[in-house]
Amino acid sequence: MIGAGAKRGNEVAIRDLRSLTAILALMIVIDALWNPIVLAWAGIFSPSFHAVVLPVASMVDGVAAVVKFATMILFSFWIYVAGRNLIAADVPDLEFTPASRIWWFAVPIASFFKPYQGMRELWNASHDVAPYDINDNLVATWWALWLLSLFGGSALGLASSSDSSRVLLWASCALHIVLGIAAILVIRGIAEAQVKLDGSNLAEVFA
Repeated sequence: MIGAGAKRGNEVAIRDLRSLTAILALMIVIDALWNPIVLAWAGIFSPSFHAVVLPVASMVDGVAAVVKFATMILFSFWIYVAGRNLIAADVPDLEFTPASRIWWFAVPIASFFKPYQGMRELWNASHDVAPYDINDNLVATWWALWLLSLFGGSALGLASSSDSSRVLLWASCALHIVLGIAAILVIRGIAEAQVKLDGSNLAEVFA
């Protein structure tokens, strides 16, 4: 099935995702470790934290928000390029378009399950697994952690006492680290699988 991509010749290039995946993985790591580093600094080196970080706390929060937003944008772009690779390889019977795998994240209610289905199809089609709606443990784990992180953020916002919010904050940090690991494993797995889509027709993503 995947070998059908060779029939297209040079009409559409299949882009090598590995460079983009490495950049995205680095951004995921930075985003996941940002809050734990700040919290650890505040707890272990309190005097220097109060002297260095607190005076520029708003700027630190702003940088963290920019990193998170940039990671989301790059992840969306990565999903789009990976989806385009499937089309370039003539992978048949795809339910999702490259763009729909992204905008389903913004649709109320459906955002709880449609993005998972889109990523599941992307994983299975890239690995030549049919039918595409077969659940994969890694993708399912990533999505469960994603949903848990959303609900965890809500719980943190509802925490009333400083002690409970501190515990929830550290739990949220741990969850985001595990989520980041799962996300990196998913994107690396797809990127490596797509190298085999059509080895004679790969193009660097930034070419």
